[in-house]
Amino acid sequence: MSVDPLAVRVERTLRRGPAETLSVARRKVDTVIKSRARRTWTRIALGMVRLGPTHHIATCEYFAVLDGHTLNLQVRLPAVENAEPATAEVVLSKDRVEHRVPATLRKMYDGDWYADTTTVFGPLRGRLPLDPGIWTVGLRVVTDSGETHDFTVRRMTAAKARGVGPTVVTPPCPDTGMRFRPTTTSFGLCQITVRGRQTRAEVVRLTLDLGRAEIIGRFVGVGEAGDAVAEFSRRESDRVLEGPVQVDGDIFRIQVPLTEMAPAAGEKEIWDVRIRTGGRRLRVGRYLHDLKNVRAVLRSYERRMLMPGGVVFHLRPYYTPAGSIALTCTGANPGDTA
Repeated sequence: MSVDPLAVRVERTLRRGPAETLSVARRKVDTVIKSRARRTWTRIALGMVRLGPTHHIATCEYFAVLDGHTLNLQVRLPAVENAEPATAEVVLSKDRVEHRVPATLRKMYDGDWYADTTTVFGPLRGRLPLDPGIWTVGLRVVTDSGETHDFTVRRMTAAKARGVGPTVVTPPCPDTGMRFRPTTTSFGLCQITVRGRQTRAEVVRLTLDLGRAEIIGRFVGVGEAGDAVAEFSRRESDRVLEGPVQVDGDIFRIQVPLTEMAPAAGEKEIWDVRIRTGGRRLRVGRYLHDLKNVRAVLRSYERRMLMPGGVVFHLRPYYTPAGSIALTCTGANPGDTA
């Protein structure tokens, strides 16, 4: 019978008592941590070398993408010998593509020059069209002597931790579904990571009346949707109701078939809503927002529905944690109060 040498070493260590076992474990952990730390700091040092001398580095003071698509950037310029900055522009580069954004120069009370810029990302007209990928942030400054200086934008300190709140740090763009995430490499380089457009059927408004319910929304990244059909599928069942979708450009309207969805008295049924178009089935809901818990924040009240023939039931729309809309129908007797 073969003997496992590792098992033998473990058994010997355990026989020597808890103190010896803890000592051996600590030495093993220290060896692993020190090895990884050396590799990490070596990678950071090499990155710092690639950045070049410090006079080619501009310090990032504020770096954020607000509202899912608005860049806000403030950079402190290093001193340029015997010259003052005249104009500045932020340079976003990926592979061989560059986009330039004008920046405003300000001389602050501490005597340092700062460059500020704000721009909106996205493929829409008048915005800065960034393709999916990783874009490096740089700064180009022209001095009063006519010289051009290119700076690497780097964050010297770690970003402040985002406090606990109801919103996410990097929400999607509400117009296109793209994500523009500001990031910093291990050696401080400022970058923007772009994720491509999403295909969504986004709810804009939900209208509930006494005997009528309508979902109004907009298509994102769908294109032509003249063949759109609404699907209402009941959970825990294979029953599916279909209905027309009124489409006007990227706006859609869905009339909820309440008469066919009315449950029996005392019964409770949940329906999911989808739109079928162009060979795709899109869940209808709220996705392009900055909320961490859409179900807890976007709450709809339950409404009493009175249908032809005296059929009465209660309708309560809600959003799932993923953002999809669901309709809860609970049967009631005509004499019940709301």
